[in-house]
Amino acid sequence: MITQPMALGSRLLLAVLVLLSGCQLESFAERQARQRAGYLGEAASSQEPLVWTSRRSPDADGAIASLLAAHLYGGQARISGELTAQTQAILQRCEQSAPQRTSGLNGSAIGLVGVNQDNGVDAAIAANHLVAVVDHRAPGTGNLSLPQARRIDVRPWGATTTILEQQAQSLGVVLPKPLACAALGAIVMQTQGLRSASTTPQDRQSAARLARRAGIQQAQLLTSFDLQER
Repeated sequence: MITQPMALGSRLLLAVLVLLSGCQLESFAERQARQRAGYLGEAASSQEPLVWTSRRSPDADGAIASLLAAHLYGGQARISGELTAQTQAILQRCEQSAPQRTSGLNGSAIGLVGVNQDNGVDAAIAANHLVAVVDHRAPGTGNLSLPQARRIDVRPWGATTTILEQQAQSLGVVLPKPLACAALGAIVMQTQGLRSASTTPQDRQSAARLARRAGIQQAQLLTSFDLQER
């Protein structure tokens, strides 16, 4: 009996199925843990409670950057003060959940976003619990003491959210549309519609990517978010 050779397409499909059968797809939590270890070091166990937070009453950039950091590296986004009206409007427009409100951060590893000065940090945060600082402002007087910091990521760009969006891009992370929309709103607000003197090419690149992901046309960019907070 003569058998017909297997078609090329069928052989390729069979090869792919064989490869997949020996591979276990990475879960979202596993990917977060891997990215967290890469960013904060292997010592940053995925079992260690981690909170991303900003200044006591953060602006939109700080509040939304905490959400973005938690999405990339795991942990929770929390704030200890009130959200501004502008931040609430952005989150509502994008249908994005807000960071959790908390009255205590003791016992957790802390990642600070949008602040690298101790005059804006909740007094309950112990310096030896700080493991990361991500900010777009140049260091100045009154800097935090960071004996346990595993990552200090300060870049002279227009927004902290831009730094984290660029990290998402380098990691190949596709942001959920509500989070992409909120991140876009944070950058637009922080850079005064991408027109402030502090706006950089990185801010414009991130805003363009986020707008595409959120389904917002360039012509609608400035009218989609209220800029009155600043």
